Parts: sequence; C-alpha cells; structure tokens
Amino acid sequence: MQLHKHPLNLIELEARLLGQSGGARPRAGAPRDVASSAPPVSAVAAKPPPPPPPPPLEGVTARVENVLSRKRQAILYGPPGTGKTHWASAAAREIVARGWFQKQDAALDGREREELAKGLAIELISFHPAYGYEDFLEGYRPTSQGAFELRDGVMKRLCARAAADGSKRPYVLIIDEINRGDLPRIFGELLTVIERDKRGRTITLPLSGAAFAVPDNVFVIGTMNTADRSIALLDAALRRRFGFVELLPDTSLFRGIKIDKIPLEAWLDALNEKILAHAGRDARNLRVGHAYFMQGAAPIRELGRFAEILRDDVIPLLEEVCYEDFDALERILGGRIVQRTKKRIDAELFEPERYDALQ
Repeated sequence: MQLHKHPLNLIELEARLLGQSGGARPRAGAPRDVASSAPPVSAVAAKPPPPPPPPPLEGVTARVENVLSRKRQAILYGPPGTGKTHWASAAAREIVARGWFQKQDAALDGREREELAKGLAIELISFHPAYGYEDFLEGYRPTSQGAFELRDGVMKRLCARAAADGSKRPYVLIIDEINRGDLPRIFGELLTVIERDKRGRTITLPLSGAAFAVPDNVFVIGTMNTADRSIALLDAALRRRFGFVELLPDTSLFRGIKIDKIPLEAWLDALNEKILAHAGRDARNLRVGHAYFMQGAAPIRELGRFAEILRDDVIPLLEEVCYEDFDALERILGGRIVQRTKKRIDAELFEPERYDALQ
C-alpha cells in the first residue's frame, strides 16, 4: 500500500507522531466550526416579549385624543377654574409618550423624559394682544447690531422638527388663552393648510418666500376661557378647523369632603345654581370652576384656606360677573356676605375669629 495515495492515513500518522490521540490538529488561524462551538439553543437567553400596549385613554384625555385624531386641532373651553390648561397638558403628555415610546406618560423613565425634552416634542405658548404672526410663523426681529433678521416662529420650528422626524412621532403645540390673540392675523395663511385633509400641501410664505407645509404628525391644543369670550365670537374659518371640548365645573371631586361644617360639593353646586339663576344671559359660562378649591391634585380641607379663596378669588370674580350689581350679588352670595345697601362686602367675615359666620 502506498501512503501517498491515502491522505487520511497520512493525517493519522502525523497525529500519532505528534502525540495526539486522533483527528487532525487544526492549523493556526484556521476558522473555527461556529456551529459546533455554539452553546445549545436552551442556553441562549430567550428574547423578552414586547411590552403590552398602554391601556386606552379615558375621560377628558380620551375626548381630546378623539378630536385630534379627526381634526388635528382641538380647543378646550369652559368657565374659569375648570382645568383647561391641566387637561391640555395631560393630553399632550399622553399623546407624545404613546407615540414616542408606546407607554403611558406615568410609565416613562428619566431617560425617556429627557429625550422628549431634548426633542421639544411639546411646546407651550400663550396668546395675548401683542402676539403676532412674526412670533407664530416668521418675521423680522432686531439684532444686537441694530439690524433686522428673519426668524422662524414657534409653529414653523415645530413643523420643521416634525417633518424631519423619520418615525413620524407626534409633536404637540399647546396654545393657552388662544382667544386672547388676534387669531386671523396670527395664523395668516396657515389657516389654508392646517386642516387635516390639507396636511402636507405646501404654500409659499410671503416674507421668506420659502415653501411651507404642516406635517400630519403636528397637533394643536388650545384653551379658551368662555368668561372672557364665547366660541361664537371666534373667526368662523378658524372654528371650522378646530374641534371643541367643553369643560364644566366637576364637583364630584369633592364628594364626601367637608370643610368644618361645609359640604364642599353641595356648596359649590348651590353657588353655581345661583349664578345660573341671577347672572344673566351668559351665566352658563360664568360659573365657578372646581380648580379654585384644589391644592395641587387634592381638594382643600382647611377652613382658613377656604375663606381666603372665597375672599380673594371667588368674590372678585362674581363682582365682575354681576357688573357691580349688588342686588344680583346678594342673591348669589347671601345677605350675610354682601351688604347691599352699602354696596360692599363684609370683609370682617374673613377674619379668623369670624370664620364660623361663613358656615
């Protein structure tokens, strides 16, 4: 037998000469058999299942989300103290938390909240009589050198971030006190492209000459105090582009709560019923909201704090509601607080030693 004709015998011979008990010695640098060296499948950690989706929204946030899904713009309106800004912020936080991380807002960790902050996923502004188109879309602003430069406004910057987001995550603009601005002037040609079915359609901005579009992942939430202005007085074109969510006093938050002898739920219900009866045609929008009697997320419980709120917040509001009509004010607040003939409020009732007279 000739060995050179049997390569397997040569390999076995070489192994014996080198003191190996069998098999060829792997050459230096030869690739390993990955399949044979891999751990068994059971030893590999199983990939954890994806987390369950967050539960559906409820209550006011669900109503806001529903309007935004249909219109992309919503206005929360109602009497003062009904939590409009609170609910606008809560809805915005839930929308971005679910859109960015598929989590509830309360479940976000510190890293995720930091990412939202860095990404400016939520912007909060407030309209006022001096707020203009140049603040909202674009306009010329003075520089420190005395010249003027064209700067983007908050809405244009938000739209640019949303358009550049390849994941199409949601971006929300909250406009507090939206009815206090000159809305047709502030929105300008934005009214043409803010509607949902016109999202993505470009227009030419008159100052810069740039093409501009509102991406579909931009949402606008406004708040509006109807004690200042009815929604009927809003520009009709603007009204058609927004959905509206009314917020009214929610006295159920005070169920079972007494401040000394005062049952807070029944007391506020009775006060608002008297406002409806005696405050004139606009009385529905002039009721006192529950937020006046909240301290953070909890109702107040101290008689001294109740007296302070009644004296410093509620009575001045009602004096304005009644237009200094002390007959109407007496019918709402009672003759103990209102001295109708003297056209004044009995301020002494709000001294600590007189608190019992308020009950």
